[in-house]
Amino acid sequence: MFICRYLTLCLLLLPALAAARDTIVELEDGSSVKVFLFEPSKEHGDGPWPLCVLMPGGDGNEYVARAQFWLGKELATRGWMIAVPVSPTNTPFTGANGQKIPKVISHLQQSPDILPGKALLVGVSTGGSSALELAAQHPEQYYGVVAVPGMMKDLSLIKDMKQLPIYLRVAEDDLFRWNQSMPALADALRAGGARVDAALVPDARHVFTLDWENLHPWLESLPTTKEYIHGAQ
Repeated sequence: MFICRYLTLCLLLLPALAAARDTIVELEDGSSVKVFLFEPSKEHGDGPWPLCVLMPGGDGNEYVARAQFWLGKELATRGWMIAVPVSPTNTPFTGANGQKIPKVISHLQQSPDILPGKALLVGVSTGGSSALELAAQHPEQYYGVVAVPGMMKDLSLIKDMKQLPIYLRVAEDDLFRWNQSMPALADALRAGGARVDAALVPDARHVFTLDWENLHPWLESLPTTKEYIHGAQ
């Protein structure tokens, strides 16, 4: 509970919220997931665009999802269609709740504005942890993972990562001691075949300002996306 409250406070101290349109995704089990969407900026053409799912931190509720709009807007300016799902159970997208995300992706990719196939997973704090867990289960479904920060407690979930690109950052003085666990996580991901770019962020306690000088080139290097993101410019 403390991590959820701390994350919400930190996110609200970040840049101002941006506008987004929303849609409701109805799932086969009768549940529904509200999703906020950001379209890429005009210089990226009329689409279709590759999909990026921005996993909400904390308990995944709408309040926290909206607090992360600043990141969704920033990613949209870099050529991605951004989807920010809201947890229908007010719990993180892990375990059974996390299995809704691939179904949400499949539904969204039926839109002519969104490229079918893979998606990028991005998350902050528990959102980053959810992204790592999902990608470990089906790495072939994703372009890559950005966990800033993120952590996996159960490293046994990591199998064949199929050379999945992973951008992992953790605060050097993390309040929850994720900095102490990061080396083991990075080693396990690499042992599974993931291509991991991992580092500690100096002078940070948990949530931190993103280093776009490093993250932007990493995003542009992702396989199968460059031709779409740059081709429309």
